[in-house]
Amino acid sequence: MLGVWPHETLFILSMNKKAKIEFEDMNLQVGVRLQIMPKQAHSPTVQYTSLIGFVADDCLLLQIPQQDGKAVEVKAGTEVALRVFSGVSVFTFEARIEAVMQTPRAFLVLSFPSNIQKVGLRKAVRVKANIPVRVVNPGSRDVLKEATLSDISLSGALVSTSNPLGSTGDTINIEFSILVQSQKEEVEIRTSASIRSVQQAVGTAPDGGAFYTVYTYGINFLDIDAAHQAILQNYVYETLLIHRN
Repeated sequence: MLGVWPHETLFILSMNKKAKIEFEDMNLQVGVRLQIMPKQAHSPTVQYTSLIGFVADDCLLLQIPQQDGKAVEVKAGTEVALRVFSGVSVFTFEARIEAVMQTPRAFLVLSFPSNIQKVGLRKAVRVKANIPVRVVNPGSRDVLKEATLSDISLSGALVSTSNPLGSTGDTINIEFSILVQSQKEEVEIRTSASIRSVQQAVGTAPDGGAFYTVYTYGINFLDIDAAHQAILQNYVYETLLIHRN
């Protein structure tokens, strides 16, 4: 069943001041992933679909959303809202499911988008994470230090570890994998990062019998390529929408 996404995420997105957003402003490409929900839904479940094509000022063609390998039940006549991430902006618009086609191919026919709204995703927005990260010695890839990204943004992250990584101003090399929720696959990101802050605290073992130092580093990414930057943007966007903690 299709459902709603949390409205609270809009408070951490900056509103675009343009009075009216046109369909062309979204620059939708065939294959782009969208989120879809019925406007009158009661149960909060986010579903994904993909754009098959469109006829300007007439209709959109979308894949039928899938869940656990099965098509989600949708009905013609349902008024829906959709969201799509493009670059660093999130577009929201409304449409009506006009037909659910099963042959010769399964797809949805929707009315052309109306009431399009746009919000910008700020680089400073951070989301909670629990992502293993490897700190790599550039002189020897056999020398690794394990750590955890406890939050992440488009420009940096917070790294927690029991191993000292360096001092403020140092540059480190890191590797970590991000789960792309809409594609259900992990992508590895390798980059260098600058240490901007360092904090220390005392941690205890699960049995309470041992104490150790916990280091927390605020880092800024330095050289993520454009493709991985887009993946990171999508990760932050999707995490905001589904409240991943």
